[in-house]
Amino acid sequence: LPLVAAVASLVNVASFWLENLLRESWAPLLDLAWYGSIATVLILAVIAILAARWRPVARRVTLAVAVVLILAVGFVPRAVDLQLQMSATASDQAAGADTEMQFQSDLLDRSDDVDQRITAKMPYAAAETLDFLEFAADADLSYRSLPDHTPEVFALVEQAIAGGILDPNALMTTPTADSPAETVTLAFYDKRIRPGSPSAIKKHDWDVLEILVAHRADLSSPAAAPVRADLARTVILGPGRFLSLK
Repeated sequence: LPLVAAVASLVNVASFWLENLLRESWAPLLDLAWYGSIATVLILAVIAILAARWRPVARRVTLAVAVVLILAVGFVPRAVDLQLQMSATASDQAAGADTEMQFQSDLLDRSDDVDQRITAKMPYAAAETLDFLEFAADADLSYRSLPDHTPEVFALVEQAIAGGILDPNALMTTPTADSPAETVTLAFYDKRIRPGSPSAIKKHDWDVLEILVAHRADLSSPAAAPVRADLARTVILGPGRFLSLK
């Protein structure tokens, strides 16, 4: 009976290893549990075999305890893995809650700032505008199983444009004879869209560009030729957060 239990337990341990054969990495504790289980099963099996020479009462008690422990040890790697997964999930949830709270705080600050600037007629500087646009493009937290805040943030961008404090044509640089001026729209495109165009563009980066274009972003300069070319292409929505242009 102990040998049968030992074989069953080792099969259980081996089965767990095969089920997770393609896993990218193992936690050190899981490695320890896996090897420790094998060693413990073998040791208990040897003890059970040796117990066959003992007195009847001691032999029966030892065999019963050994069989129970042998079978239980076979589930240790699974139990350790489950505990590690639960711990990782709890950690992710806590980090997600912190991220959501921080975003909500930032969104409230920006909303108040937009209202105050519109009232005071104080436009954003070009660098501040670019930072605002990037904040809007990154407002979708659904990839972390958190809410998608793009509707309210995009509405805030529209409010800032309508209120005259966010200008798609604000100049990031001062034009010179050797260096033409770069607008916020071009700066956003060069930083967020151009590196992945046309095969891998984040959907919300493209949405921000479309908002700027809809509000008379100046794309007449030679430097804006790549933007014009991309806008002339057909948008192909891809899986997840990306799209491509054809």
